[in-house]
Amino acid sequence: MLDEKKIDTLMRSGSIEELLQQLRDTPYAPLATAFDQSGDVQRLEAELFKREVALHKDVAAYLDGYHAQLVIALTRKLEVENLKGVLRLWFSSTVKKQNIDYRFGYLFQDQIVSSIDWSQIINAPDYHEVLRALADTPYGPVMAQFDTDQIASKGVFGLETALDRCWFHELRKTVEKLPIDDRKILNTVLDADTDLKNVINLIRFGWMYRLEADELRALMLEGGLINGSREFEEYLATEPQLRSPVQLVKKRFPKLAKELSEQPKATGASVVAEQTLRVERFLFQLRKKEFIAMLGGYPFNIGIVLAYFFLSERQDKMIRSLVNGKYYGWDAQTIRGFAT
Repeated sequence: MLDEKKIDTLMRSGSIEELLQQLRDTPYAPLATAFDQSGDVQRLEAELFKREVALHKDVAAYLDGYHAQLVIALTRKLEVENLKGVLRLWFSSTVKKQNIDYRFGYLFQDQIVSSIDWSQIINAPDYHEVLRALADTPYGPVMAQFDTDQIASKGVFGLETALDRCWFHELRKTVEKLPIDDRKILNTVLDADTDLKNVINLIRFGWMYRLEADELRALMLEGGLINGSREFEEYLATEPQLRSPVQLVKKRFPKLAKELSEQPKATGASVVAEQTLRVERFLFQLRKKEFIAMLGGYPFNIGIVLAYFFLSERQDKMIRSLVNGKYYGWDAQTIRGFAT
């Protein structure tokens, strides 16, 4: 991990070139090499994803049995993100008839967990061929619930959320096989993550985009305290334009409810977007506090692995924000806001 002194030096870099020069003596050195070769900032995004996949595989190699299976299940989140990116490109190319050649090169095309031929999906002439490419993966049965007409008329959003629920369900099944102490830690973390994701989706799509109740219910990840609660059911039963984020979170997250209630009552798009961002930041800080606390506990439990992944993901986010900020000329305050 990068120490605070190094991070401060990176923050003070005056340009993208200076930033990458400072990264040459860190694990992020491949970013500098990639930029030297291409001068393409999107290539650096691809390198960061490649690094994240490699990190998960390295950790899995240090473990065995159910603990190794757990890390592999966690790695499926990256696989699903890559799959969603490929499906978006397939949709753009096959359904919308757009040119995607320049975008395909940025996608990760090696094996992550399942054996998937990414090129077969990208070049699939129809959705049936996409299904054939994924038939031997956990995603096949989920994707078989959709058809070409659905995707053509509604896009891939429903498909993407179904894939999110799929990998999360697979993760939950793996957790149940672990020893009881590890299982308790993981279920606590997963329930907190579930609430975080579900609250964000309920506010973003239920309040900002006003999706109907059945569509919102289909977005929910399993578990957590919010899903199925009285506040959740009341929120879904309320007319979309009358829904209240404050009422939704006041019992589980009273501090967040107080913060939201102190904001303007207007419901314009900019206000709703600001409120959604406020919720994301609040819940992220809760998640951060939980993972940091794990580092002060018994050093030989699965919580340390989770904390390591969290801190590594956070560090990658900081590097990504710095790279984009320096490349596009953002001011220091804006960069720091995205990077921390």
